[in-house]
Amino acid sequence: MKKSSWGCTIFIQLSLCLIVYVSLHFGHQSLSSSNDGDNAGALDLHFISVSGGFRPLHRQTRLLRLMERVAETYKAKFVVSTSEHGEEDLLLLNDTRVSSTLKLPWYTTKKGSGSFREHIEMPFGGSLDVVFVDTGSLQKQMMSGSLNGSMISQLKELTKVLKAADGDWRIVIGSDPLFAYTLSNGPEEAKGVARTFQQITIKYGVNMYISEKGCTNGANEDSFTCIMVPNASENRGLTNDSKREMEDGFLLHRVSFSEFVTYTINLSGQVIDTRIVKQKGKESI
Repeated sequence: MKKSSWGCTIFIQLSLCLIVYVSLHFGHQSLSSSNDGDNAGALDLHFISVSGGFRPLHRQTRLLRLMERVAETYKAKFVVSTSEHGEEDLLLLNDTRVSSTLKLPWYTTKKGSGSFREHIEMPFGGSLDVVFVDTGSLQKQMMSGSLNGSMISQLKELTKVLKAADGDWRIVIGSDPLFAYTLSNGPEEAKGVARTFQQITIKYGVNMYISEKGCTNGANEDSFTCIMVPNASENRGLTNDSKREMEDGFLLHRVSFSEFVTYTINLSGQVIDTRIVKQKGKESI
């Protein structure tokens, strides 16, 4: 029975790897698609973004194994977590303390640290700045309808961090939509802060905002793109396992000199969406 169980485990892992490979390379939204800009090159940087939150253990394990296979196949260098729980998120704890399946650096928010950035050197000689914002506390203050000293201090801190960013690509990570919701709803003070947030990110050359709890369906917000990470908590009410698999998952990013490509991969290993952001002034290079 032990041999049979071991053989079954190996078969499942190989099957997951094959599903992802076939989906990424031969599916209608594939890495080798003609719509995929430059196509993957030896000097491209790959990394993964994933949401936090509660997942049943079997789905959490399946997600981590799928992420591991994708990371190995595309030589991903690190994982970005959008969880508001930061280093205490269950998915991160399960990977780093229990199974250690995904042996890559994890970058996430740090409670009490406000805004900060991770500077990543890329294979082609450029660099990527990943800026984390404590959007949870900022969102709560915004929706309270009062512009207080703490909120102003957070925006000043974000400005300072972005001003110091000198990467070829600059992305901001948050657990909340922040600007997407408050621009159309909420108190006038909140709308004002949301507009200020947008102005700051645009002024300092942010290319992308990656959020966990909602976005603007990938629509461009003036000069940068907003993308939502597949979120377990958003589909917790679903009763059908197949629907949960379609909704949960992660993002695989491919970064080159001139473009930033993001693939949305569901829990079944299918690429369900591909987004391409071109670096301004480098489209024809």
